Amino acid sequence: MIDIQPNFAAVKQGLIPLTPQEKMKLEKDGLDVIHDIYRYAKTGFASISPDDFDRMKWYGVYRQKPKDSGYFMMRVRVPGGRLTVAQAAALNEITERFAHGFCDITTRTTIQFHWLQIEDIPAIFSILHEVGMNTSGACGDIGRNVVGCPVAGIDPNEILDGTPQLLEVNHAIENNREFSNLPRKYKISVSGCCIHCAQPDINCTGVFGLKRVVNGQEERGYGIKIGGGLSSAPKLAKMVPVFIKPEQVWPVVEAVSKIFRDDGYRLKRNNARFKFLVEDWWKLGGGENGGGEYLAEKIEERLGFKLERHTDFEVVKDQETDHLGVHKQKQEGLYWVGVCFPGGRVRNRALGHVSKLAAKYCAPGQEPVRLTNKQNLLIVNVPEANLPGLKAELDALGYDYQPSNFRKGCVSCTGIEFCNLAVSETKNRMLELIGQLETQSGWYKGKIRIHFSGCPSSCGQHQIADIGFRGARTKVNGEMVDAFDAFIGGRLGHNRRFNDLLKGKIIAKDVHLFIDKLLKVYEAKKQGEETFADFTDRVPKDEILTALDWK
Repeated sequence: MIDIQPNFAAVKQGLIPLTPQEKMKLEKDGLDVIHDIYRYAKTGFASISPDDFDRMKWYGVYRQKPKDSGYFMMRVRVPGGRLTVAQAAALNEITERFAHGFCDITTRTTIQFHWLQIEDIPAIFSILHEVGMNTSGACGDIGRNVVGCPVAGIDPNEILDGTPQLLEVNHAIENNREFSNLPRKYKISVSGCCIHCAQPDINCTGVFGLKRVVNGQEERGYGIKIGGGLSSAPKLAKMVPVFIKPEQVWPVVEAVSKIFRDDGYRLKRNNARFKFLVEDWWKLGGGENGGGEYLAEKIEERLGFKLERHTDFEVVKDQETDHLGVHKQKQEGLYWVGVCFPGGRVRNRALGHVSKLAAKYCAPGQEPVRLTNKQNLLIVNVPEANLPGLKAELDALGYDYQPSNFRKGCVSCTGIEFCNLAVSETKNRMLELIGQLETQSGWYKGKIRIHFSGCPSSCGQHQIADIGFRGARTKVNGEMVDAFDAFIGGRLGHNRRFNDLLKGKIIAKDVHLFIDKLLKVYEAKKQGEETFADFTDRVPKDEILTALDWK
């Protein structure tokens, strides 16, 4: 059943019952809390009002677990994951001065700090502002950090460099009160990458590189998918059958964003994400037989002009890449070096070391440090003559740019250590798991992507992993212990799909044994060079579970 809900105008006019969150947003815009943050820094944690705790999310600030601890988590907006030397150094300064010596790279290429106190926030804002950074829109019902390809502008195989369009979109969305009261979080990706590594399939609005031939002439521009997202009701984005010229990217994204703002659902928080509206509109248009065209027409109503139609989309066979290791750039004589930080955890002054290495070894030009949505980090624009020196220093620091397949394929959310929603520890457990797998399962030489989420919110993107683990609890000898539900077969790109539950409530300490047995089943039953995802497509789950023989 399709349940089209009242629009934003009805909400603002008080014509429908308001959720507490919608009432809070109408009473004071989330962006207006910035002045209160500075006031609370003087009056202390106990003086913060309940609604302002929520509004502080608009500046990337969340209460850390437990909520009354007096500590905060903070995310810093990093558009496209691109950092200058000075910005990397500033993030390191914050890490060391205020965040207990560590930070995390997130799956939206932001930097996340923990252990911050309200009294610290003004000084942190000052450090960020000095290097052109901020936290606006890093959380809250607003346009989040805009994600792109980490090797945009340097990848020899890219369709086009999406950086100008990404920065234009980010500049237009960031701190823009036209889009500071959305129904829920709003995630955008913009990339000209040939393999869609910015994951348009799971973004609210995903702009991707597209090339076509018209009258014998090749033309390069963009396509767009809308309505993707994970969490407890995951949905893959719908393709809109249009060709977008580079100069049309922001107007189109603006139109889509206004649709979400004005027509998005606000009656219930659990179905307020853009994906629910898009799904309903797609069905109204006929689903596979017209849903995409219906979405295109809705966008054009906002645009005020027609977009060129395009339906011959080349589906990417494999969207998964980690960008790790040493790679040639499109620029003659330059390379990038991808360094692995499993689960995104960054310790021991790593950002400071990386900023110094970038200053020492990188050619002048674009931002030399790039964060990836696989929670890793790249050092780019390295002249060939500088590679030996850079690699030697990375080796000396213990930074792994040639990691094992287990290490490079892992993604993790924050977990129960800091998150108020998580039910299981993830990040530290994943780091332990990698060591166990490298020792116990070193016989396995294939690719494998293992993701951990501490709860159904799926911040670790477990639904798109080869093997995805979702936090749970189970009873052992009368006591509740950490456990995980195991899902297999997720992927984006060709034959995109979310993974399926294979086995529930695996005791956390046994996860490495479960993975080892599962990989042995795959090795025994795969056909030729069949990937793990293809194997799970072909072989019924019951057959896999029987062969696994897991009690």
